Amino acid sequence: MNPEKIANNTIILAIARLSMVLSLPAIGLIFWLYTGWQEDKLNDIRTQVTIAQNSATAASDKATGVSDRLIAVETKQVQDAAAGARFQSEMLARMDRMQDALVGLSNSVSALTATVQALAENQREDRRPP
Repeated sequence: MNPEKIANNTIILAIARLSMVLSLPAIGLIFWLYTGWQEDKLNDIRTQVTIAQNSATAASDKATGVSDRLIAVETKQVQDAAAGARFQSEMLARMDRMQDALVGLSNSVSALTATVQALAENQREDRRPP
C-alpha cells in the first residue's frame, strides 16, 4: 500500500471519528438552543394569553356594568312613561272639569244678562207715562 493512501485513510478516519464524537454534543447543543427558543416563544404566548384574559375579564365586567345601567334606564323609562300617561289623564280630566265650569259660567252669565235685560225693560216700561 501506498503511504499516501494510508495517510489519507488515517486523516479521513480521524475526521470521521472526530465528527462521530462531536455529532452527539452538536445535536445536544442544537436541541438546547431550539428548546430555549421554544421556551421564549411559549413565554411570549403566555404573556399574550394573560393580557387577553385580563382584557376579556375587564370587558366582561364593563358589560355587566352596562347591562345593569341599561336595566336601570329601561326601568326608569317605563316608570316615566307610566307617570306621563297618568299626568296626561289627570290633565284631560281637569280640562274637562274646566270646560264644564266654563259652560256653567257661560250659562250663568247668559241668565244674568237675560235677567238684567228683563229688569231694564221692566224699569223702562215703569217709567213711561201712561
